[in-house]
Amino acid sequence: MSNKKRVRTRLVAALAPVVVLGVAAQPAMGQVPVPPPIKTYEGDPGRLGDPASWRTPEFNRDAGLVSMGAEFAYAAGFSGTGMNIGVVDSGVFAGHVREHGSQDTNYAVGDRYFSVEAQGGNTGPTSGFYNQAYNDSHGTHVTGTIAASRDGVGETQPSGPTANMHGVAFNANVYMGNTGKTDGVLYGLLPANATAAQKPDDAYIGNVYRAVNAAKTANGEPIKIITSSWGSQPNTEHYGTYDTPPGSPAGYGLNTAWRLWSTPDGVVDANGSTARWLNGAIEAARSGTIIQFTAGNSGYVNPSPRGAAPYFMPELESSWFTTSGINPTQGRTFNADGSVLVPGQQTFNQCGVAKWSCVTAPANNINSTTVSVVNGVPEPRYGSSSGTSMAGPHSAAALSLIMQRFPYLTNEQALQTMFTTGRQNNTVNDAAGNAVLNPTRGQIVQVPDSRNGWGTVSLREAVQGPGQFLGPFVVDTQGRDDVWSNDISDVAIRARQQEDAAEAAAWEATKVAKGWTQGLPANASDADKSDYAIGIRREQARQARAYEGNLTKRGAGSLFLTGKETWHGTSTVLDGKLSVVGSHASSIDVRGGTLGGSGRVGANVNVTGGVLRPGLASDEAAQITGAAAGNALNVDGNVTVGKSGRVAVTLSGDHDYTSIKAAGQLVLDGELDLDVRGTLTPGTVFTIMSGSSIKGEFHALPQNRVLNTGRHMFRVSYKNNSLTLTVERVLPNNGK
Repeated sequence: MSNKKRVRTRLVAALAPVVVLGVAAQPAMGQVPVPPPIKTYEGDPGRLGDPASWRTPEFNRDAGLVSMGAEFAYAAGFSGTGMNIGVVDSGVFAGHVREHGSQDTNYAVGDRYFSVEAQGGNTGPTSGFYNQAYNDSHGTHVTGTIAASRDGVGETQPSGPTANMHGVAFNANVYMGNTGKTDGVLYGLLPANATAAQKPDDAYIGNVYRAVNAAKTANGEPIKIITSSWGSQPNTEHYGTYDTPPGSPAGYGLNTAWRLWSTPDGVVDANGSTARWLNGAIEAARSGTIIQFTAGNSGYVNPSPRGAAPYFMPELESSWFTTSGINPTQGRTFNADGSVLVPGQQTFNQCGVAKWSCVTAPANNINSTTVSVVNGVPEPRYGSSSGTSMAGPHSAAALSLIMQRFPYLTNEQALQTMFTTGRQNNTVNDAAGNAVLNPTRGQIVQVPDSRNGWGTVSLREAVQGPGQFLGPFVVDTQGRDDVWSNDISDVAIRARQQEDAAEAAAWEATKVAKGWTQGLPANASDADKSDYAIGIRREQARQARAYEGNLTKRGAGSLFLTGKETWHGTSTVLDGKLSVVGSHASSIDVRGGTLGGSGRVGANVNVTGGVLRPGLASDEAAQITGAAAGNALNVDGNVTVGKSGRVAVTLSGDHDYTSIKAAGQLVLDGELDLDVRGTLTPGTVFTIMSGSSIKGEFHALPQNRVLNTGRHMFRVSYKNNSLTLTVERVLPNNGK
């Protein structure tokens, strides 16, 4: 027997079907299970695959749901089921039992809203539920926007019957931590006349974030996001500039306001406190939990310091974002099918220096749950409010739907998916910072801008996968099959490279001007210490940043890419299958697993391990919207198969077989797997690989070798820049 490796010729079964959102199917090995039917009320017209059917009067009571395309998430089967959302705010009124309930209890029990108890500082154990002695309606309004039930029932208000509303993630669970205050508590430098109600208990509120982040949930799943809209800006601060303008009060300027938060714990700050409550949120973010803070309502060019924290601490960018507002009735336009085109117009504080970690969401005239004290007794009500406090819960709940849609993505990857699928608003800034009509309004954001950041969250696009890669994107599909159908680029991170270069030059000039080239002098002021620390952190972030996108496929399961993929970095297949159904601009390295598909790779394919299996089977194509079965994988560059690599082709009929068509050179080694299905006609020639030239050959398959497989005898040829198999003979069924 020859010591050469034999040709692999085993017969293989048809590939497992891909499960597409909203299509009923039985889950099998390697498939993503279809979400269970969304539980709402009997007679709900909402149907899988029909976004318009979800736009009921209850849906329309929240002026923001259509601006984010929430109906597309519901039509795809996602309503927040199984997701746990943390909230820190002024308590939630437990009396909104129906809005806090689920279909499992016929909405008669508030079984989706949970109190998280916390204590610390001067505050004893405090429930997350509303207490009229020290809370207002703010936290109740926020949590209603997040997850109030879709129950189809109108509620009687003092003014008469009206349709109620439902939350963005109306089947999610909410875990509430209480600030122990109202929304009037101040979150920055306290004015001299601040009242007791306006002064936060820093040590206690910091512990609220820690407690919510560590809460044991009813379903045992983690709290992946904590959202905060509470608190008011003190009049001692102003975020219209970065530094204090000449002649302005000493507390003005975003950078100046940040210095309060950079005071180490244990050191007395300008408020006389030895603790910073923001550190509790920072600790949660460092654990991987996504933190959302709203941008503020004063119309400044920058968000509040807490919203802008990732600018000052770039290490938080992976787990922190801020939300500015849009007026969803101003500048909003629609497509012919009733879906939104332009979501609205930015309002309240802009994204400013935090644009790389900022989105916009509906903020004006938002109807939600409230609480009113009638004759000393709190009662459930509904009401309309405006402000970024209303925008934050919209974006946070939308992120939870994205996390439900993609359970295999990391929290950071889900956040980036939300960022890179945002839709552009009606206005942008001109060179002077004035709002002007946005010439690309309604399109998906390419690069975040200082007014709108990543634009308004668009669930229509987000449930279809990432829109860009902001650097290396290592995805472990964890045994699931999935389809990403957006066009994926790396436009933003390449633009950021230019911004970073300008910032780096400015930082070097600052160090020279201030005498910091050898570090801080011993007598540096506190302000200089803060500025230097910020500069060093941002310098380190720039040095660590990769300025092109790339994809690494890990884990079992198949990932199908159906869009126009234009990122610049090399993609790598390590496990499972990556299938190019659309176009893929950059090179692909196969080191394990399988590369397949019927699309086009615009550069080289290098198979150093694993399998190159061209084609998209009919059962795969049937599960992918708009896709057709195809046999050829086109490669604009070279195809190199190393000695540990394999090429697998399928011959199903005389004119039905898979193949690789390369514009460049074929460099062959490794092995050929041949899967023969059916009976072929003698004399038929199958061109399974073609290129501009051929170098090398497969193991044990030299020129003119006769290969016996699947009852067929094939003659191998590498002539005319093609690898061909010619059917020499068909053997009888007994193999003789």
